[in-house]
Amino acid sequence: MTHLPESDDASAMRVESAEFVLPGHPDRLCDALADAIVEHVMRGDALGQCGVEVACVFDRVFVTGRVASTPDVLARLDIPALARRTYREAGYGADAAGFAWGPDPDALRVDTALCRGAFAPGEREHRHFADDQAICVGYANAMADTHHLPPAHWLANRIGRELFRLRRARGAGEVGPDGKVLAQVVTDGTRWRPLRVSISLNHHAGSDWLLLRRLADAAVDAACAGRPRPEILVNGAGMFVAGGPNGDNGTTGKKLVVDAYGPTVPIGGGAWSGKDFNKVDRLGGFLAREIALDTVRAHGGEALVEVRYEPGGAGPQSVR
Repeated sequence: MTHLPESDDASAMRVESAEFVLPGHPDRLCDALADAIVEHVMRGDALGQCGVEVACVFDRVFVTGRVASTPDVLARLDIPALARRTYREAGYGADAAGFAWGPDPDALRVDTALCRGAFAPGEREHRHFADDQAICVGYANAMADTHHLPPAHWLANRIGRELFRLRRARGAGEVGPDGKVLAQVVTDGTRWRPLRVSISLNHHAGSDWLLLRRLADAAVDAACAGRPRPEILVNGAGMFVAGGPNGDNGTTGKKLVVDAYGPTVPIGGGAWSGKDFNKVDRLGGFLAREIALDTVRAHGGEALVEVRYEPGGAGPQSVR
């Protein structure tokens, strides 16, 4: 159990936690592939429609949903190639030391069940109308050092991104693509201090555990520069050799809280990955964040914004 240090004012300070997962996590692989499909369509057709879901386990990848666009954009949409690229970019396959982290991207079996084709007559012209309902939440605080995000959420994210960089730079042959971060801070809403960080790193049976520890320490030190070093726990459950889709199944949309603001801020409920930027839940999420940021820059403090869309509307039904 974590206790607040006696120097903190217990009436003002509170403990907050947040998590982050590395790109090799199975849920994040699914999100990344779904977004790669969206990126392909939107790059060639700004009004193209994407609403796709992805699932993965072992060497299997399943893609379902709808993609509507022009014939040339659809003809160039090679989902198996995007899946292989996504896995490689996350760290699967042979690393710089020649160690092969499975599943092998070249051996993926990709199954699709897509409604894939042209728009129905008149459908493209009505893309500016909401095709679904959505409650979108945006948040900002006055803490510029955390990019106006909740500090635990920002810290977990920064540690995770540094771990991904360090794995590429120093972890070849030892550290796998999967991993998780759980960060805990104490804050009063205007200042914060790290308390404790738990890191789980994927590895193989012969990996150098001292290297895992050094990389974890380095990532935390980089993220917490200028602040007291928190307690650090590395691989608290022991061996983590079955990583990624070889250790767990993944689906899109399961990391809604990680994608948003962490568990201290309500989420609207709609997933972002796999949806084009005309979809109101994704569009509204960005709009709500911008309104929150503008509010805090003008008035300070904290801002929580709710943007509500109803099906068929040409804009938000309400902004609160």
